[in-house]
Amino acid sequence: MDNSMTKKLIKSLGEEEVKQTWQRLGMYKAAEELTKKMGEYVSPSTLRYLSNLYDWKRPVNKLSPIYKGVMAGNVKASYYKHLIFPEEVNKNDRL
Repeated sequence: MDNSMTKKLIKSLGEEEVKQTWQRLGMYKAAEELTKKMGEYVSPSTLRYLSNLYDWKRPVNKLSPIYKGVMAGNVKASYYKHLIFPEEVNKNDRL
């Protein structure tokens, strides 16, 4: 965790609160909410870094372009390791 904002987030809010915010809102909206809580800018990239570092997972939003792309067969669900897809999508990972 070299980035100072990652250290600030974990120290101020704790890993669990940051993770739950990311799981509930996704990367971009969570960054906006955490920016408000911290009183300084939190980049979506910071949350991407933390989610990769700690191997966080969250259910896919069925309204998201990622989900729609997977359902259309344009992209593999397995490419998005941080997202949990419904079982039928994983069985039909088409590409």
